[in-house]
Amino acid sequence: MRYDSNAPRRACGVGLIGLVVAARAAFGDAPVVPEPLAPEAAVKTLKLIDPDLTITLVASEPDVSSPVAAAWDEDGRLFVAEMLDYPRGPASGKVRLLEDRDGDGRYERASTFAEGLNFPNGVLPWNGGVLVTAAPDILFLKDDDGDGRADTRRVVLTGFAEGNTQLRVNGLTWGADGWVYGANGRSDGVVRKPGDPDSAAVPLRFHDFRFRPDTGEIQTVSGFSQFGLPRDDWGRRFPSWNTIPIRHVVLEERTLARNPYLAESATVATILDPADGGRVFPLSPPPTTFNRESTTYFNASCGPTIYRGDLLGDVYRGNAFFGESLTNLVQRRILEHQGPTFLARRAEPDREFLASTDPYFRPVNTATGPDGALYVVDFYREMVEHPDFVPADLRESIEFRRWQNRGRIWRIARKGSTPAQPPRLGQADTGELVALLEHPNGWRRDTAQRLLTNRRDLAALPLLETLARTGATPLGRIHAAWTLDGLGTLDDAIVVGLLADASADVREAAAKLAAGRPGLVEAVATRADDPESRVRFQAAVVLGDSDAPRAVEALARIAARDAEDEWTRLAVLSGLRDTASPFLATLLTAHPEWLATATPGQARLLDATASILGARAIPDELKALAARLAPPAEGEGSAGRIALLLGLSDGLARANRSPRELANQAGFEKLGVLLDRAAETVGSAHANPTDRARALTLLARFRPDDAAALVPALLSADQPPAVQAAAAEAVVEVGSAPLAARIFESWETIPTAPRRAVLAAMIRSTPLAGRLVEAIEDDVVALSELTPAERESLRSSPDSEVAGRAAALLESRTPRDRAEVVARFQPVLSLTGDPGRGRELFVKNCRTCHQHRGDGYKVGPDLSGVASRPESALLKDVLDPNADVSPDLVAFTVLTKRGQTLSGLLVEETAASLKLRAAEGVEESILRSEIEAVRPSGRSLMPEGFEDALGEQGLADLIAFLKQP
Repeated sequence: MRYDSNAPRRACGVGLIGLVVAARAAFGDAPVVPEPLAPEAAVKTLKLIDPDLTITLVASEPDVSSPVAAAWDEDGRLFVAEMLDYPRGPASGKVRLLEDRDGDGRYERASTFAEGLNFPNGVLPWNGGVLVTAAPDILFLKDDDGDGRADTRRVVLTGFAEGNTQLRVNGLTWGADGWVYGANGRSDGVVRKPGDPDSAAVPLRFHDFRFRPDTGEIQTVSGFSQFGLPRDDWGRRFPSWNTIPIRHVVLEERTLARNPYLAESATVATILDPADGGRVFPLSPPPTTFNRESTTYFNASCGPTIYRGDLLGDVYRGNAFFGESLTNLVQRRILEHQGPTFLARRAEPDREFLASTDPYFRPVNTATGPDGALYVVDFYREMVEHPDFVPADLRESIEFRRWQNRGRIWRIARKGSTPAQPPRLGQADTGELVALLEHPNGWRRDTAQRLLTNRRDLAALPLLETLARTGATPLGRIHAAWTLDGLGTLDDAIVVGLLADASADVREAAAKLAAGRPGLVEAVATRADDPESRVRFQAAVVLGDSDAPRAVEALARIAARDAEDEWTRLAVLSGLRDTASPFLATLLTAHPEWLATATPGQARLLDATASILGARAIPDELKALAARLAPPAEGEGSAGRIALLLGLSDGLARANRSPRELANQAGFEKLGVLLDRAAETVGSAHANPTDRARALTLLARFRPDDAAALVPALLSADQPPAVQAAAAEAVVEVGSAPLAARIFESWETIPTAPRRAVLAAMIRSTPLAGRLVEAIEDDVVALSELTPAERESLRSSPDSEVAGRAAALLESRTPRDRAEVVARFQPVLSLTGDPGRGRELFVKNCRTCHQHRGDGYKVGPDLSGVASRPESALLKDVLDPNADVSPDLVAFTVLTKRGQTLSGLLVEETAASLKLRAAEGVEESILRSEIEAVRPSGRSLMPEGFEDALGEQGLADLIAFLKQP
């Protein structure tokens, strides 16, 4: 279906998605709009699942209006960013300053700290003032004369894109390393310090960022967050998204970029528990929406926090909380360690931590307060849909800013707890601040660390060193080390001690501190045998910076133990720039059995290591690898050897060398024996399907004629899916026109899945794409068998003749004027659709890129929630998919130096590679060294012409299926 800005970018800026309650033009008479509730009445609608917790109001209108973010300074003063100007201005945002002077938990004094701001959506205290995100700038605001109003207004950074007001820079957070981290907001930008030349600007494309507010230094970091970027006690970051409220940054891109031969780009893990699918359980009435995503799943999640306080109880410590502003609730997730990353498991199986029956409760942000309580920022508005996402004929009937003068901030704590007196840390002495580094409330630890670093008081050094060595709590010890590091005085000996700490979290954090300290290689290498996998993972990241034999040996031990873990495997590989050959020798000397019986993870590690060696193409290294490919003994397996040879051939191809040249090189004379064994494996119905698939790929590269003879039979219905998929890819590996002809001769006998795989493979091959176009012209292959993205790939072929023939085919059946097409198909709206037939059409045409109630692939928007969308709007979505395309949903075409044409969404980009996601969620990483050109199409992944595949009745059937409640 349609890839546009309407669904995936709902919960941004203010972190919200639309509730259209005045859509008279689409739904007839509008429903009666309930009146807003006064704060005293609204609190009665808020239901906490834990009876031992209580929620109270700490601030409301007129003291706060349209609040979207809140943060406390060292003296407990609360700064609130008010996005009064949402959604379209004029610029009239404010920062309000609230004070609780009597310590009763209510902020009875309020003043305007700054006004006239451009859609402010984030605030963070620093240096006696606050940093505020207000694209295109991050501002520093400070009250110099004590009157409660900012006298200083200075631009710290500028160049953040002013996209949709829901999609702007936000989420400032102090990192454990003393940098300020920020969420991209999905509008990107090219950012610099004012006065710096354009050449010093940093492009943010698809990245979050960090900066130093005192110097303006800025760097991109892994992750791409929409609204909110929290961290936990140990400095781990958790990017957010409206439909994926929490992910985890496992690797930094700079770690992967250190190895230019590594064709991998994964840095962020999706950690939501797949067992629940992201369900939400609201108490409020179902909203009417115009987006395509289900309101029974995450739709408008925003403002996440990792709870780091002490007033809710130990069971909540380290839990993730995030608002679901569309469905009026706050969900809780428990973060469970799973190797180097986490599983975010639902805390309550079928209810929510906090839910409201009030449809105007808009929890857009959450935070841990100075008192250790959990705070919820409530935007409290009727309309939160951005006008851009509402059909034009409805916009005039909707008052988008109604109730913009309301807003609440709520406090959640354990019953019986009394509000703490506001902290007065601004006047605390050095000893008091160092002692606070052991406080159970993360807010106090962070604030003490920030103040100590800013003061640069040398009297703190002996106290910090003592705490780092002998502190009573793990968090106290590591906070002391972080503070010393921020002061530039952290001694290697302290890090060595922390690497041996009793706490795995401390050891993991200490390994991060060891990065860039070459004298600590030996100490870090001892962590290769750490009992905790996340510590071994972090050790691998650090050891990859060293070429020392001790580091290589330790990496081999980590790889041997953790080969099945994808993140540890990637961390190890990222460090094998110049040491891949000694690493492989060390690994296989200790584990020669891998050559015969490699597990899936071991095979992938061998494959990737050999690929690095092939890409380096250094003769001595290739000769050493050849020794590992010696023919196996009679009866011995060959899975590891085949993996090595596959990886080697990949790497050689990236180095623009034909793998077939190996047969003529010294050391590879007996390669034929291994290829004979591969042929036997392919033909063995009793062999493991994965081994058969690998063996077939190997044959296709080294004995293409032999592979071509086998491929047609391996596409048949009696073959395992892994073998069918490998056979489809072998068509391109072989690159033979006669093989393509043989496949098309038996096209109707090939099952759907391998047939789809063959089409996808041929389209990527410039030589074979012409054969495919010919088959379509001859009506052997139906145009409707191609996905819309595949049609676009043919149209974009680097072979001008193929592109022209494909364009002629498509244009002969696809009118250019989409408005005319939409008008011509209006009679569809008067037809009676059959939902059953519509489901069949969805499965055939849509599920490769869309999910509907759990069925399908989530490449484009989830269509589970479009039942409330008008039929006329759905019809236009299908027929005119390029009317409004979000920048991050534009299809890209990548041309490689090997003549491949790849198309899909650009989902990840590093200095060394990029990753495309195409139909069926298939992702492919491509090294930049392989890329000839990258071309944004300016169009969605779903191009025009769907009416050809569906027809009028088919469109009516599909709409009827999607409209089912």
